[in-house]
Amino acid sequence: MEEYQVRVVEEKRILDSKLEKLDNFLLTPLAQSLPKVDVELMVRQRNAMFDYSTLMGARIQRWS
Repeated sequence: MEEYQVRVVEEKRILDSKLEKLDNFLLTPLAQSLPKVDVELMVRQRNAMFDYSTLMGARIQRWS
């Protein structure tokens, strides 16, 4: 694997870990107790992270 490919795979791994943590947090009572606008922003952030991860996955898949 090329050096830049290794970096992309590592970046996706880190992103997926953060996405999982955010998903889990959004299910907690603490998250639900936050102002609605804050939860909505976190959900938008989560969706952007998911889209980014999906795109990175498609790039990685093309290398194999």
